[in-house]
Amino acid sequence: MPAGATSGNVVVTVSNVASNGVNFTVGTTVSTGPTLVQHVSSSNNRSISFGFPNCYYFRLPNPATQGNAIIVGFTFSNNPTPTVTDDQNNSYAIVQNYYDSADNQSVAIAAAFNVSAGARNISVCFSSDPGAYVQPMATEFDNVIAVDGFGTGSNGTGTSVTAGSLQPTLSGDLAYQIVFSLSANQSSFTAGSQGNISWNLLSADLMDGWAGQYGVYDSTSVINPTMSMGTSQNWVTAAILLKQGSAGSVPSGMRVVHMVHENIPYNIYAGGTENPFPNPLPLQFPASGNLLVAMIGGGDESETITSMTDTNNNTWSQAGSTFIAPNSDTVQTYYAGNATSSSNLGLTLNWTGTSGDFTIFLYDVTGAATSPLDTATGATGNQDSTNGTLTVPYTLTPAQSGELIFTDIMWDFNTAMGLSSNTETSYFDTNTFSGESLSGPEPVDENNGWGHVIYTGTTAISFTWSQLSNTLPAGNWASMAVAFLPANPPEN
Repeated sequence: MPAGATSGNVVVTVSNVASNGVNFTVGTTVSTGPTLVQHVSSSNNRSISFGFPNCYYFRLPNPATQGNAIIVGFTFSNNPTPTVTDDQNNSYAIVQNYYDSADNQSVAIAAAFNVSAGARNISVCFSSDPGAYVQPMATEFDNVIAVDGFGTGSNGTGTSVTAGSLQPTLSGDLAYQIVFSLSANQSSFTAGSQGNISWNLLSADLMDGWAGQYGVYDSTSVINPTMSMGTSQNWVTAAILLKQGSAGSVPSGMRVVHMVHENIPYNIYAGGTENPFPNPLPLQFPASGNLLVAMIGGGDESETITSMTDTNNNTWSQAGSTFIAPNSDTVQTYYAGNATSSSNLGLTLNWTGTSGDFTIFLYDVTGAATSPLDTATGATGNQDSTNGTLTVPYTLTPAQSGELIFTDIMWDFNTAMGLSSNTETSYFDTNTFSGESLSGPEPVDENNGWGHVIYTGTTAISFTWSQLSNTLPAGNWASMAVAFLPANPPEN
């Protein structure tokens, strides 16, 4: 074939066997396109001010994969200058920052490409205290290499949320939109329905009014990203286009794809209004895996969930027992195995009462066994002295290697800062922000602990929680751990 040819036919020979001719044209690439690797949606700090250095600290479900892109969307009050960093020193550019002066609320999107392996802990920081209503999300994609053109942002009122015009330079861009409903609640979010793109919700937090969506846009025409809300409210939104290209990969095996922090408060200090939350409680949980897990924790009132259902008619069951400490610290776990997932999945939660302060971590897991539950355990207790850690008195022994273990702890005092186990790799999932009170409960995860462990050994696992203060004991606490089986156990 002549040098400089821009089209033609090639024959590939492997082991002396020639293929049929393959036509090609320079400027096009064979690609699977961008794939969602993982996503996290965090809770809103509501009306609680920040302290120096004015940062919100949150985590992806898993360490990032080398070469992928991480997109961070966030909303915040006022108009301070934001910066985004992570624990692997990847470089994040603020690619869109829109300030709604009428409502004094901003939305911004940051992006890092060709990231280093292992990035997980993300910090969104501000040049001054944003004052209130800070809430981030983060998404990892493979096959995304750059921003295409300029982003857009807008604000308005109603049920149709339009970000503004975006002009792609190439067909096949990945569109990414974030939406904040300024009443900090919403009845529903619906992904956009536009030509040449199939929108998918990333997350849809009804309790905080915070949602995101993405889709591949197969056109070079101008697009105005649009999402719908169930209740007419003031809103602010931003959107960007991202170029696709060969980069990174999607990890294999059992793993968390979506992790959603849901704050369900009653009391003002936890972000509530001192009005009971709805019962039954509707939530949305965009998901794509075959195992859905709800790690439920809270207190102030020892109320519990009696049942869960969803719009895909999955069967939700309680894993293990309910553990309630003497001062109302409560933990429960519900799960749906062999689940049918969708980006518009809705949940309904039935409660014994609605005057407590609760947080639910929703985990969407891919690669789980058809009958996924292995074992569950837990305990309650009282810590009357501390050196900055609390090791729960129970252990858990999974049946096989490759299991995914979820665990949490609710306590009266102190703030959880980390999770470790005796033999396994542990991932701390709780978020915090600078300046939060030591014992809260704050709107962001109530100062309690959530995390997960990937089991690779054959021995019993213990769980140790690190605490912000090494002098303030936790007092009463309740904790549990639940292990789930993989579809394909790793070979030893």
